[in-house]
Amino acid sequence: MRVLAALAVVLAMAVAIAGWRNGALRPPETSSGPASTPHVAAGDEQPDRSVTMPSPDAPKPPAAPSAEADADDAQGPGHVQRGGGRCLAGTAADAKAGRVAVHRWVDANGILHFSDTPPAAGTSGHRVIDVEGVPPVVVRARGLDVNLPDQLVRRVIADAQAIERVMHSALGVEGPPGLVLDIVFIRSEEAYARSVPSPSMAGSAGAYSSRERTIHVRWQEDDAAAFRILRHELTHALVHEHVGLLPVVLNEGLAGFFERLAVSGLGAQVAVGGAADRPGAAVVDGDGVEALVDLLARDGDTFYGEGREARYRRAYALVATLMADAQGRAALAAVLAAQRADSCIGVDVARLLDSRYPGGLDRLAADWSHWLREAPAAVHAF
Repeated sequence: MRVLAALAVVLAMAVAIAGWRNGALRPPETSSGPASTPHVAAGDEQPDRSVTMPSPDAPKPPAAPSAEADADDAQGPGHVQRGGGRCLAGTAADAKAGRVAVHRWVDANGILHFSDTPPAAGTSGHRVIDVEGVPPVVVRARGLDVNLPDQLVRRVIADAQAIERVMHSALGVEGPPGLVLDIVFIRSEEAYARSVPSPSMAGSAGAYSSRERTIHVRWQEDDAAAFRILRHELTHALVHEHVGLLPVVLNEGLAGFFERLAVSGLGAQVAVGGAADRPGAAVVDGDGVEALVDLLARDGDTFYGEGREARYRRAYALVATLMADAQGRAALAAVLAAQRADSCIGVDVARLLDSRYPGGLDRLAADWSHWLREAPAAVHAF
């Protein structure tokens, strides 16, 4: 029976990877673009849409880059895709599909295991199974003035592949899998300020530059904190790769959701809610409709301005609310699909959610405000 179960697991893994490669598992098409983003016609330059993560030590995330910073850091048309995908990062074409070594072994209790990491001592029947066609992620990491965390590249690749897989399977995000990404770890405050795309980002814990396809991370003494920041910025990079210039509220909300992701073997979990997610000042008054409409109307400058800490939490809570069930995920997927259709022009997120969420925006506002008050604990397994 154990042998049959083992064969079933290997077969399921092969089918899942084949489905990824051949598009058999693809839900509806997706897209993106922030409401405040100027239209970029073919041949025009695309402004750098840099996004940040608030610093855990200094809970005042920087303001969004000014219009002048965007213009100074503009990205030439040779770096973007044409047509409906002209504001997608388009790095997947430069990555090559690889293989993953799946380790099979039997522990001391006779239990059969499969994992992408080798077993500890004291196991038997250890074999390595090569699985082809794994979505490619190319990571070029360096420390500007600090040594890199242990097993950085392996962990970043595992996190990026897991987030990409969840975005594809749960939210229907289309596009060729894969990513090419540069990551720079920086300890010095002065060096970080010089490296990020805009001086206004100097106080952040992490920043992603769409122009340079680069994540900048302020060094954290705690590896767990550093990798949480990395997952936040990885999400921004994957949104840029597959969705485009997503409106800031959903962009930051998705990053806040996926920063909580933990890779477990060949799967992943996202734990949300609970005492750690108590929103404090982010709780909204009344039925939440007015607050939700206000949040969805924010562009970069007004989102990252005064009171941004509460808006970060509200954006995360919105995505956590939408990800709580299949109907909410379908509504979020519809927004992403509409954005990917023309990745440079923002869609009306409020209108789409009103038409796709069961009960409309009023019901969503009520569910969202309840989540902000209660922060119900849940673990999403993918």
